[in-house]
Amino acid sequence: MKNYFLTLLIFISTTSSFFAQLSPPGLGDTNTASWFAVGVRQDLGNSKKMESLTYLGLGIKSNDDNDNFIEKPAIIVLNQEFYHRLNSHFNISYAASYRRQLQYSLDEYFNDQKSETEQELRLYGRLAYSTEIGKVKLTQTIRQEFRKFIDEKGHNADEPFQLRSRFKSQAAYELDQKNQHTIMAGAEVLFSTAKNNATKDWSKFGYQESRFTLFYTYRPQKIPIAISIGYMNNLIQKNKTHSVHYASLDLVWENPFSSPSKK
Repeated sequence: MKNYFLTLLIFISTTSSFFAQLSPPGLGDTNTASWFAVGVRQDLGNSKKMESLTYLGLGIKSNDDNDNFIEKPAIIVLNQEFYHRLNSHFNISYAASYRRQLQYSLDEYFNDQKSETEQELRLYGRLAYSTEIGKVKLTQTIRQEFRKFIDEKGHNADEPFQLRSRFKSQAAYELDQKNQHTIMAGAEVLFSTAKNNATKDWSKFGYQESRFTLFYTYRPQKIPIAISIGYMNNLIQKNKTHSVHYASLDLVWENPFSSPSKK
């Protein structure tokens, strides 16, 4: 299994213009899930070396005993990210994210499902290296995250702090000369360590999960939007590897605050 992950990382690489689709967040131990997001991407300055991406997303997931990917609400995400192109190959980004996630459990006494809200504040930075081989654009990214978790009342969660490292590879292929149709495939591995609220100790830094994505993005010629539909397979490391299937749909409004001559 480890050799399989390494092979995917070497031969499938990542992308964006800076980044096109809004990939689903992981929703933990479930069977299927869906992700819907709307965003605004705006170039900053005339050089087009910097841009802003703001989006709001909703995640829905299935019950443990079925595959209905719109069974129950799971997460709301508000994300703000800034990108800076350093040169033709390297770009960096930094972001802040607020998330409200519902954690479900079964009350065995009443045989009823209960839910608790967990809030997360996430700060992260990313370094990406891009290159092109023919019509394929390849980008390798390293992303470092700091995550702070609290409950609905503002108290620390069982694991209030987490440091997570993400290594992603993706390939993008333009299907036409006008760059209206794009296919993207990606692979990502995630490693993390967390602080225990009771013992105050940090867990061992180690592998947690992998995510594999396939997206199609359409940009209408006369409308400044990008529509992406896709699939993500999330492999979660437990006693045995558990596979979660995601359907994704997102829409990004591009450069709404620029004059027509600058778009």
